Amino acid sequence: MDRTAFETALESFRAASEESILAHYARNDFTFAVPDVEVGAGGKRYRKLWNIETYRDGERHNRSIHAFVEIATGDIFKPASCKAPAKHKRGNIYDDAGRACLTDSGHVAYMR
Repeated sequence: MDRTAFETALESFRAASEESILAHYARNDFTFAVPDVEVGAGGKRYRKLWNIETYRDGERHNRSIHAFVEIATGDIFKPASCKAPAKHKRGNIYDDAGRACLTDSGHVAYMR
């Protein structure tokens, strides 16, 4: 895979995830924090996406893994822990920016 194409698709998935989470916060009148989805530093096989909330006082809290994305294929995985993804892929960043694997709240869906 072309590295530039991967980074572009990853950014599209990040933006789609953040947009979906922001819509979930707006629908439910969550005003205590503003959520961000950020791409973490790359590993050998996966890139991590972090979900971070910024509270009204400007402090960042509740940092958690949003998803793992496999660099070679673009497959999206739900996190099993902070260090490892779950076994089965949930979607792909090249297919509709990975929106099919997102729930209404913007998080990666469980297997069906």
